[in-house]
Amino acid sequence: MALEARAAPDGGRSSRPIALWVIPVADLGGVARHVLDVVEAGIPGFELVVLCPEGPLVDRLRAVGARLAVGRVGPDAGLSRSIRTLRSAARRLRPAVVHSHLAYADVVVAATPLPPGTVRVTSEHGIAGEDSVYHGSSWKSQLMARVHGVRLRRFEGVIAVSEATKQAMLAKWGPKQHVHVVHNGVDRLPPHAVRASDSLRVLALARLSPEKRIPQLIDAFARVHAQRPGARLTIAGVGELGAELRRRVSDLGLADAVDFPGFVDPDAAMAEADVLAQLSVWENCSYSLLDAANRGMRIVASRVGGNPEIVAEAGLVDAEDVAQVARALLDADAVTTLDDWPSVSDMTSAIAGVYAEAGVTSDLPGGLPDHITIATNNGDIGGGEVMLLNIAAVLEELGVDVTIVGPSEPGELVAAARGAGHRVVELEAAGRGSWMLALRRWDAAQRRGVLWCNGLVPAAASAGHPGRIVHLHQRPLGALRVLEPLARFKALTTLVPSASMAAAVGNAAVLPNWSQSPGTRNRVSSGPPIVLGFLGRPSIDKGVDVLAAAVQELEARKPGRYRLLLAGEPRFVSKQAQLAVEKALQPVAHLTDRPGWVAPAAFFDRIDLLVVPSVWPEPFGLVVTEAMAAGVPVLVSDAGALPEIVPPQSGDVFPAGDALALAAAIERKIERGLDGNVDANARRWQDHYSPSAGAASVSELLRLVLVGQPLGKSRSA
Repeated sequence: MALEARAAPDGGRSSRPIALWVIPVADLGGVARHVLDVVEAGIPGFELVVLCPEGPLVDRLRAVGARLAVGRVGPDAGLSRSIRTLRSAARRLRPAVVHSHLAYADVVVAATPLPPGTVRVTSEHGIAGEDSVYHGSSWKSQLMARVHGVRLRRFEGVIAVSEATKQAMLAKWGPKQHVHVVHNGVDRLPPHAVRASDSLRVLALARLSPEKRIPQLIDAFARVHAQRPGARLTIAGVGELGAELRRRVSDLGLADAVDFPGFVDPDAAMAEADVLAQLSVWENCSYSLLDAANRGMRIVASRVGGNPEIVAEAGLVDAEDVAQVARALLDADAVTTLDDWPSVSDMTSAIAGVYAEAGVTSDLPGGLPDHITIATNNGDIGGGEVMLLNIAAVLEELGVDVTIVGPSEPGELVAAARGAGHRVVELEAAGRGSWMLALRRWDAAQRRGVLWCNGLVPAAASAGHPGRIVHLHQRPLGALRVLEPLARFKALTTLVPSASMAAAVGNAAVLPNWSQSPGTRNRVSSGPPIVLGFLGRPSIDKGVDVLAAAVQELEARKPGRYRLLLAGEPRFVSKQAQLAVEKALQPVAHLTDRPGWVAPAAFFDRIDLLVVPSVWPEPFGLVVTEAMAAGVPVLVSDAGALPEIVPPQSGDVFPAGDALALAAAIERKIERGLDGNVDANARRWQDHYSPSAGAASVSELLRLVLVGQPLGKSRSA
């Protein structure tokens, strides 16, 4: 396979995501016109590369400066070779989208393993309402319908070139996806001069085969010729009925009025004709009809397929009614105009829109998508939901439109999102099961752009849907582990907040959480007692029992020197676990203040040292970054991601679960000076965990993922 790259205007490679079009034919018939028009106009936001076999189409594409991947693909190459060719091209080009045209390419694209995150789109140019048009027998038609039904399951985007094509697809193949109608576009030509002749010139541009119904046209023309002896009919094309049609013309005494020139230049032939006649058994979105209307010709066409979407009512006929066809050929009012028909630019913009809905967008400077939908894990607000709101704010600062979708009950997240000024979709749901069902239905029918699944719940609910980013804030444990592979199926990438979690989850990218600065704290310690602070969910996995034991040890060593401010609510903590916490705190109850939930800024004003004693593998440590931003001294266990945030070499990390080690670490911290690492921590927050750092990480992430190069293997975003 040969890749032929066109130079970018600045001499470098384009940074736009690649749309790889797979065309299985080498000649200039059928779909070639569509390909050439799109190549010359371009698809907004994308670099178009055409994969096709060597031949006349490639020559034309080279002439217009197309970027090509020329290789053995299509019926002549065979299915196995075609799959290998496409797989090689996809590995080298890393396309964001692979777009197939014609049935053979559809099967090849469906069967080819593509790089993770690559979106498949198909355009249907040639399905007929009548099975006999393209398939010689009913069994073959039924077989192909099954094949298309199966292969469509592999595609995220589906395009039909007419409404009639769409309806035929729905009836025969039953696609589950939304089928987008994108008509073949044409650019308006200036008005043509009327041909200076009193005679009527009728033109047929068609293969001489049964489905084109040329015999009916000849019979209708005989009636026209009887009324207009100067009329002429040109039947341009070749096919198996050539000899039979010539005999028919001769038998009708029309040999001097009917020409069979074979292949002709369509533009030149139309310039010499008044009427284009096209009585096909089926058409989808005929370029011949569009070009004739564009030139100001009258059109007479069978009332089938997509023809009524193009041709004026006066020009539509029942092709088997010869008298009706003759009347239409003579009707000077059978004029078709293209006043509201899409241009080539309209067509390519619509194609880009389908890519966007399939999950691939790149319309903003720097390759950012124009819209992202974020689905919440919970209706109430926990750490993951705080990050959801942070992500939404960063995306909007980057110029990306955001929609947040959440359940009606609990409604805290939806209310907070509205309060922050975000666009919100509230789905009627109360409870996790109904939320997942409502989200799946809504996502399949109404979602715009990429879906950012902010947790395992929305990821599982939308499993298998195209264009998804799965963002896991916690490690799936217990029964939830079963859902993880399903939730990540066909995702563009999986994000986690830390390297330690990436190692546990596997094949995930690291997008560190970030926090707003709560402001510099207003506290000047006046000496004993030194207030140790805990902010979060009071539970055993958060190490509250370890902290209580350490405080008890410190009190035994130096009575009255320490107090504990334990703030937070036991949300998501079982009754049994709450009882265990209360039992652990009882020996130090006289040293402990428990105000419940306190805003971080107010909490930091009341403490001298933040202690994070978690014993479970923390996926991140948001409260640690908030303390770093506020200039609060911190001490953390070595559980999970905590030592990624606070480096062990700082001396501010202790072994998780060891109360005596924690007590000793607190004493060493005080001896060294509580403020020893405050400035370094503030710089670390600014560089890695501030909103500006988050914006840079998200921007890089989106550029990498949405140009078809998914992140993974613990690579940091």
